[in-house]
Amino acid sequence: MKLKKLEVPTASITDVKKSPMDIFQQARTEGTGVYIFNREKIAGVMITQEQYELLLTVLEEDKKITTLDEKLIEQEHEAIVDFSHPLEAELRNRLPMMTDFPLKNLDSLMVELGFITKKSGFGGTTEILDELDRTGELRYQLRKKEEGKTIVADIIGVPHKDVTNDAIEIRQVYVSFID
Repeated sequence: MKLKKLEVPTASITDVKKSPMDIFQQARTEGTGVYIFNREKIAGVMITQEQYELLLTVLEEDKKITTLDEKLIEQEHEAIVDFSHPLEAELRNRLPMMTDFPLKNLDSLMVELGFITKKSGFGGTTEILDELDRTGELRYQLRKKEEGKTIVADIIGVPHKDVTNDAIEIRQVYVSFID
């Protein structure tokens, strides 16, 4: 029988007892957790504080996405979603999915398509970023009503903050009518 070699860094409980800081350094260097074995069984995994905090951030973002999915299901009962609306097709063609897109560019594009701006009086994106942080989505309202109904575009995404540019990683776009 051929033994399977693990493709991850490993150490023993004895190694941890001798020098836990060496194990943390190994995790930092390898960029992943170090599996700790006790008598040939996995006892746990050691990661650095930075790796742990990143893990928590990723888990929090996943929770937001799950919450957003639940919200979308609720919204379908409140709004009539029109997947054939030309604005939705236009938005899906012009907005890059799953990549960072600057919030200023997003707002400019939405205004160009006839939606009401979300920028503050000084052209800043702080309020847009706050809404995205709080709700996981940005809701833009079209200036004109269509058949007496308000049209909104919901842009679902994850905020990406940067010193030079605030951006959104767009996950989904919906256009709907609200009574």
